[in-house]
Amino acid sequence: IVFLGIFSNVINMVVFLKQGVGDNVNLSLFALAVSELCSLLPLVWHGFIAHTRFLGPDVDFVGSEVHFLTTGWPHTIFTKVTSWVTAFIMFERCLCIALPLKVKTVLTTTRVKLCLVSIFVLVLAGVVPTYATHSLGWKFYPALNRTLLGLKKTDNARDVTQISNLINNSISSFISYSVTLVCTTIIIFQLNKKTKWRETTAGSGDKGSNPVSARDRRAVKTVTIVSGIFLVRVTPSIVVVMATSIDDQFTLAGKYGNLLVLIYGIIFDLEALNSSVNILVYYKTNRRYRHTFKS
Repeated sequence: IVFLGIFSNVINMVVFLKQGVGDNVNLSLFALAVSELCSLLPLVWHGFIAHTRFLGPDVDFVGSEVHFLTTGWPHTIFTKVTSWVTAFIMFERCLCIALPLKVKTVLTTTRVKLCLVSIFVLVLAGVVPTYATHSLGWKFYPALNRTLLGLKKTDNARDVTQISNLINNSISSFISYSVTLVCTTIIIFQLNKKTKWRETTAGSGDKGSNPVSARDRRAVKTVTIVSGIFLVRVTPSIVVVMATSIDDQFTLAGKYGNLLVLIYGIIFDLEALNSSVNILVYYKTNRRYRHTFKS
C-alpha cells in the first residue's frame, strides 16, 4: 500500500505540474501530493525497522529508539502538514461557494502560495524542539551487554516531548480536523441549496443569479470527496489523542501499549490507503486531470 501511495502521489505531482500550478486548485492539490508523499516515505523505513526484532543479534541499533526520530516524527509531522493543507483547500472551496464573486480577489495565486508555504514552514518548525533535545548515538545497554545505536536525550527532553505532543498531536490535529469538517459541511449544505434552487428555476431561464460556474462545481466535488476520505482516515487518530489525554495508561509504555501498537498499525495503513486512492478520485471526478493523465 505504501509503495502504491508513493507511486500515485508522484503521478499526481507530475500531472498537476503539466497542467500548471498557476490555478489555485492545482496549486493546492500539488501541495497536498507533496505532503502525502513526504509522509509516506518514512513508512518504507518503518517497514524495515518493524521487522528488525526477527533479525536477532545482528542488528546494531535499537529499532524502537531509531524509529522515534527517523520514522515516527517525520511521518507524523508531514501527516499534520497534509491535515492543514486539506483544511486550507476546504476553506478555499468554502469561500468559492459562499463568496463566488469575491474569492478570486481575496485568494490570489500569490496569497495561496504564501499560505501553503507558511503551512509547511510553521508545521515543520513545530518539530524542531524535539530534534534539538533528541539525537541518535552509540549507547551501552547493560541488559544486552552491547553498544548499540539508540536514542540520546537532553535533560529536558521529556518536558519538550510532552509540549510538542500537545501542540502537534492534540491542538494542531483537532483544529485542522474541525476546520475541514466544518467547511465540508458548509460546502455540502450550500451545494444542496444551490441544486434545489437550480431545479426550481430551471424553467424560468434565470441563470444570472447562480454565479458558481460548472468548473468550480467540479472542483468542489473533487475536493469534497478528498476531504471525506481524509476525515474517515484521520478520525481514529483523533480518538487515540482523546484517549491518551483521558487515560495516562494509553501509551506505548502503559497498560494498553499492545492495543496502541495495533491501532497505530491500522492508522498507518489507513493513511497509506488514503494517499493511494486520491488518484482515483481525481481521475473519476476531474475531466482535465483525466485528459492530462492519458496524454
